[in-house]
Amino acid sequence: MDHKGGPMEPPPPYSAQPGGPGGPVPPPPGFMAGQPAATVYPAQPGYQSGYPIGPSVVIGAPPGSGTVAAAVIVNVQGFGPYPMQVTCSQCSAQVMTETVASPGLLTWLLSGTLFLVGCWLGCCLIPCCIPECQDIEHRCPNCKTHLGTYRRL
Repeated sequence: MDHKGGPMEPPPPYSAQPGGPGGPVPPPPGFMAGQPAATVYPAQPGYQSGYPIGPSVVIGAPPGSGTVAAAVIVNVQGFGPYPMQVTCSQCSAQVMTETVASPGLLTWLLSGTLFLVGCWLGCCLIPCCIPECQDIEHRCPNCKTHLGTYRRL
């Protein structure tokens, strides 16, 4: 039964056309008939892979130098205001970071503005008590190494 109380209609048939919704994907150019085919599915909206989000920088030998060097991949990761799962650079453990709020540029700008407006006698220090106005430091819970800082400004 549908929401109006009448009988439900069957869903529309799926298209069996190559590349159409629900149909098989045509083989790529250069595909050999004797090889097993791989099915490629598009990524779903909102899907997050297990890999860190953010750009990566490859560091190695300069181009055209003719030398062979091992490439080191450095993950350039942006820290946010909430704890996140990272690999510690010091102890190489996969950890959820500890976060600590500390006064930053936004905190001091708000405090100075409150002081200029007339909030004396300590009221201008209220932004120092509000974590949403402060910078967030990320630390490894195992070795306490500073991993990064999220700056509000």
